[in-house]
This record gives sequence, C-alpha cells and structure tokens, in this order.
Amino acid sequence: MSETFVLVHGAWHGAWCWTAVMAELERMGHRAYALDLPGRWSHPMPHAQINRHVWVDTVAKFVEDRDLRNVVIAGHSLGGLTITGVALKIPERIKRVVYATALVPPEDGTLGDEFQKMLTPALAAAMQPLNGGISMTLDATYFRSNFIQDGSRDLQDFVAAAMVPEAMLPTNDPVPMKDFHALGLPTGYLVCEDDVAFGDPKLWHPGFSSRLRNPTIRTIPGGHELMFTQPVATAHALAELALG
Repeated sequence: MSETFVLVHGAWHGAWCWTAVMAELERMGHRAYALDLPGRWSHPMPHAQINRHVWVDTVAKFVEDRDLRNVVIAGHSLGGLTITGVALKIPERIKRVVYATALVPPEDGTLGDEFQKMLTPALAAAMQPLNGGISMTLDATYFRSNFIQDGSRDLQDFVAAAMVPEAMLPTNDPVPMKDFHALGLPTGYLVCEDDVAFGDPKLWHPGFSSRLRNPTIRTIPGGHELMFTQPVATAHALAELALG
C-alpha cells in the first residue's frame, strides 16, 4: 500500500537531511515530501519573527497547496513540536503522527521550560546562544560525540558543516496537548537505541514517547541522526509505523 509522507526536520537542519530516507521510501513505492521550516535556506526569515505558529502554518500550507491527504507526518527531534501543531490545525488531512526520536510537548508548560531541566552540563556548554537567546548553535565537537557518534568522521563533518543557527522562540509557545489527544489520531514513535543527544537514551523512550496515547513503537539501532546513519532502516521503520 502506497503512503504519503511529509517529513519535518529538527533543529539546525533542513529538508536536505531527509534526502536518503525519501529516496528509500520512494523506492518502496511511497510518496515522500520534505520542506525547509522558516529561518533557513529556501525560507529565510528573521528568527525574532518565528514562533511555533509560523512553523505550523508553513507545513499546513505545504500540505494544503499540494492537496495531500491521508498524510503520515513525521518529525525528527524538535520537529515533534511542529508536527503536533500541524495535526491540530489540519487533522482531516492527517492519517498518523510519527515522532522520530522526537520531542513530544508536555500537557502543562512549554518545551522551553523543560530544556532547562533536560540540559546536562556538557550539552548546556555546547549550545551557544545568539541574539540574546533568540537563536542557538550547537558545538560541532558535542554534535560528533553525542548526536552522530555512529557516523564516520567524513559524514560527521558533512552534517556539521551544513547545520545552521536555530530559532528558539517556538519552544516558548505552549501546545494544547489535551486537544491533540482528543483528536484520537494514531501516533507512532521511532526509537533510536543509542540516542545520547541529551545524555540518557531513556529520555526519548519511554520519556517523551510515554506522553502519547498508545503509540506504535519501532526501534532501530543508532544515534540521534538516524536519517544519516540509518536511512534505510529509518525509511522501513516509518513505513511500518504508517500501517500501525
């Protein structure tokens, strides 16, 4: 059965990060799309103007402009914030919401509030604020050791060189998670066994995954940058999650 995937990137990344995963999904007979969120390459915007709604509206418009339906929307890392909002905005077009080692917003408070509790001293030192904290960069050394530690040095250098500063204001916007749960949309969570981006792999699963209601779970080996180090396994796991 052919599925329609819309893939949403996380912090410091862009649509380009999904290239290999999209190629594999298409080889499997599916349709796959990815887009740049505002604040980077094809969609430049001052970070001071970006909030969660800007990201959500951009993805929703992308889906509507192409009249995509029964969409499996998948988000990586910080992309979990965006896909949750997209599901709330256009639920009639969404088949399933898949979190690929992604953040799931809390029912109370914001992800921005939680970051202060989640940051290890090493990660806090690696994240460098710009413009008074409106944007954030990630130190390449920490990225290599904790985000893409299962990739070759050449791959690590390639991805690190392509990353851009990320807008942080969207993390300060609360998400109406009770309304999201009330939609009753099926959800899935893709677990990376060795994801130590925040130190402890359990922060992702069962940490974030437990915030969903009866999600389908798939597990693959590897670290946080699954679309680079495990693109084929990622594509197949997404295809499995699409079926529930």
